Order: sequence, then structure tokens, then C-alpha cells
Amino acid sequence: MKPDPGHVEAAALRDYVETVAELLGVEPAASWSEYGSPTAASTAYIALAARRAGRFLMLSWTDGGGWCLAVEPDGAEEPAVLARWPEPARPRPAVVARRVHEALTQAASHAQGSTHEPDSR
Repeated sequence: MKPDPGHVEAAALRDYVETVAELLGVEPAASWSEYGSPTAASTAYIALAARRAGRFLMLSWTDGGGWCLAVEPDGAEEPAVLARWPEPARPRPAVVARRVHEALTQAASHAQGSTHEPDSR
């Protein structure tokens, strides 16, 4: 029996997302990915242990929008975005992890009174 045509791409996306999660110290079970067809977007999600205003943070990805660090939504509300990295849409996992660590460090220093804005590169 042949695997479905998107099997290789779905496995590659899952490996990519799990590698990002691992570099962030997150277990693979706290990440999720879905490979989309040519007419549907591929997406991914990583639950982070970090908190902001008492709520957990999340890292999400779409093939058309790149990565986004946000505060987990409550119910039907939209996630509160802390940083976006649309380009490149699928950077190396180490680049994603570095950007997240930098954004969290900047957010922490901003919360302590610093005037630096989060880096959106």
C-alpha cells in the first residue's frame, strides 16, 4: 500500500515543529502540526510553559504567515500577539528558538520598566 501523497511533507513538518519545540525545552506532546493540501494552509502550534499576565504563551505557525508568539486566548478571543516573524516562513529551528528567547527576554525587561520594544524580525 502506498502512503498518501502528502505523507512525506506531513512527516517533515512534524519533525520541523518537534525540533523547534525541543530547542525551546518543550516536549513533543505539547506541539501539533497539520500539513495542508495545495488548497489548504499548513499549520502548527507549540504550547509554551512561559506565562504573561497569568496566562500561558503559545507559538503558532502557518505556511503563509510564518511564526507568531502570542498569549493563549481565553475562549473565543483572538490570541494577544507579542511578536511575529513572517519571513522567512520556515526558518531553521535554531533561528525560531533564538527569536522566541529574545522576544521573551525583551518582554521581561519591558515589564520591568525598560523602553525597548519587542523585535519583530
